[in-house]
Amino acid sequence: MDKNSVTGLALIAIIMIVWLQFMSPAKKPQPQQQATTTGQPAVQASQNTAVAQPLAASFGVFADAAAGKERLTTVENDFFSATLSSKGATLKSLVLKKHLDGNRKPFNLVTNPGKGSLSLLFQTKDGKKIDTRDLFFTSLSADTLRSITGNQTYTVSYRLDVAPGQALDVTYLFSGQSYKVDYDVKMTGFASELAGSEYQLQWDGGLVYTEKNREEEATNALAGAYLGGSLVKLDAGKENQVYREEQSGEAKWVAVRDKYFVAAIIPHERSAGIYLDGRKSAGNHFENYLIALKMGVPSTGGTVDNRYSLYLGPLDYNIMKSQKADLEKIMDFGWDWLTRPFAEFIILPVFNWMNTFIGNYGIIIIIFAFLIKLVTYPLTMASTKSMKKMSALQPMLKELQEKYKDNPAKMQSELGRIYKEAGVNPLGGCLPVLLQMPLLFAMFYVFRSSIQLRQHGFLWANDLSVPDSILNFGFSIPMYGDHIAVFPILMAVTVFIQQKITPTTQTNDQMKVMMYMFPAMMLLFFNNMPAGLGLYYLMFNIFSVAQQFWINKTTTAADIPKISSGPVAAGKSAQKKKGGAKK
Repeated sequence: MDKNSVTGLALIAIIMIVWLQFMSPAKKPQPQQQATTTGQPAVQASQNTAVAQPLAASFGVFADAAAGKERLTTVENDFFSATLSSKGATLKSLVLKKHLDGNRKPFNLVTNPGKGSLSLLFQTKDGKKIDTRDLFFTSLSADTLRSITGNQTYTVSYRLDVAPGQALDVTYLFSGQSYKVDYDVKMTGFASELAGSEYQLQWDGGLVYTEKNREEEATNALAGAYLGGSLVKLDAGKENQVYREEQSGEAKWVAVRDKYFVAAIIPHERSAGIYLDGRKSAGNHFENYLIALKMGVPSTGGTVDNRYSLYLGPLDYNIMKSQKADLEKIMDFGWDWLTRPFAEFIILPVFNWMNTFIGNYGIIIIIFAFLIKLVTYPLTMASTKSMKKMSALQPMLKELQEKYKDNPAKMQSELGRIYKEAGVNPLGGCLPVLLQMPLLFAMFYVFRSSIQLRQHGFLWANDLSVPDSILNFGFSIPMYGDHIAVFPILMAVTVFIQQKITPTTQTNDQMKVMMYMFPAMMLLFFNNMPAGLGLYYLMFNIFSVAQQFWINKTTTAADIPKISSGPVAAGKSAQKKKGGAKK
């Protein structure tokens, strides 16, 4: 590997480290004082309700519905078990059947099972702020427990009779094999009663954290919306700050996600806007999010009937894409113009295709690394030949640099002539690595964001989505971490071997330092990366070492460049003749 190649690799490694630190979602903090004075009144309804006030003063015409008896209904399908409550017609529990938490135990995605997550929010014209989670509905479904499977469906309906001619109806429709739940809202007789002629449908409380590394999970948690053909993201990354995003317009969805799961509200009709709210308490990694769709209510007309879909499940690209609402956009695959196409059109399709006949993702990763090595073989072959030619040219290049050290323009001209005659590119050694960088970054995003590798083991790695740690220190070493992972160590060894057997044009002290520094940098970088990514690069390097051995063995003298005599050679010949004449 020549000096330019090693310098390029070092710069790439530095870019990778800096990139991880700075490629985080944009954060939009607002002062705490502003948050308490400018937020949507409806969103803050439950917090501002004074329990000590008489019900009539707090709820107006809804006072009779503020007292009652709660009734729970549990619906189980092939993918989850959901518990609904007649108090608020809300969702109080959602336990996934095919996914466990970091301790391999079932978990409830709803963070506040006492109050629930879903509710309608609005303000009446007489100034009453209503959160339907404070109201008791009548359950129209007789079952308290219902199981469905396959193509079966089941409906749970709630009704709130407010006054003659005024009622709220909320209906859930479950399917046997789907993470999607149809959700309908019907408001009768309220067209002229709502302040601002709108209401909000919200999911409150974010999602429960499921992984052992809560700090890492917090970096992946965010609220988002797809509005006007672009993604709006809100990341409450700093403690004791309130983050808000409020926009008008038609939204395809609003959603909240953590590392591997998402809750999304998808409207079937045109929305009036979105509202996102997030905050992070001091000393707690958990980021609490509220997402809401604003829906307009015509001032004329007796009934408003809005339909929605709720997606409550894993961050699975194929399942989310099948919702046909661009919901997969909430998955972070990096730059839309560079790494995302690699993830969506190469990595995920190939992985899904191989998974149809190979059940172990470790084996899939090894095969994928081999396929990538086959694809990049022509580039690697050209790069190696270029470096061998550069190595053969070094004596001539050193002589040229010495002769024209005081004439840079002439030296560059002669260098260009020699490179052209030899058919070499000084940067040829870096090209294969640079072309693979988008793929490497895309794989990092896929392994970090996609649920496919989660809790799938290979060899000593129990989970390919987290580092393959074999020893935890109990304390953290700067830049390295709090554990020892095996795949990064093996990968660093293969990097060192590859450098040893790759042709180089430099033998100075700088190159000797880089021979050890670059593997060390790769070890530090990958120690905290998912085991799947470490396995991929380990196998890619093993295939690269084998390939390099083969190239070195099969390269012949015909690959060494033959340069025609130029000014340098001619000058050297003239000096010899002149010396002979003096004798």
